[in-house]
Amino acid sequence: MDPTYDGTLGTAGGPAFAAALLALAEAEKLDAAALAAKAGLPPETLARVFAGTERIGVPAMARLAKALRLKAVEFMQKSGLLSLEVYAMGLDPLYFLPDGPIRFDARIYMREINPRHSVPEGDMLKRNPALKALRDDVVLDPIGHLEVELTYLLRAAVQSTGGSL
Repeated sequence: MDPTYDGTLGTAGGPAFAAALLALAEAEKLDAAALAAKAGLPPETLARVFAGTERIGVPAMARLAKALRLKAVEFMQKSGLLSLEVYAMGLDPLYFLPDGPIRFDARIYMREINPRHSVPEGDMLKRNPALKALRDDVVLDPIGHLEVELTYLLRAAVQSTGGSL
């Protein structure tokens, strides 16, 4: 099985990832060339990603998320990195929160407000002290913020899944 995200290599790709990215681009009425231009990526690279033959790292994923106007967790869910299959295999949707009262309260909130698998990002991520500190950082630009947040969230996820998503 070819994982959508390989935690060892730090890359995402494959047919499922490509199909999800294509659907996201189409929803924004962007073809491959327009998405590549908006993301600042070489069109030939994005064409290979869409073909499912090339894998990309976090910097390219951050640029795609920004171009598609998606936040980190939303990009991870909509691109298939955090798929229903990953959750079904045991990844806790609140994996990025520390065990204890914060996670317990967040789980109650999700059951009452949002019973689906999607994490209400604005409400949940600010409960993580590292991500809250990142949001308050004034040194990084928006792409840098996305890169660090994606790296943090992907690393925490692969710790819970044994190395891949």
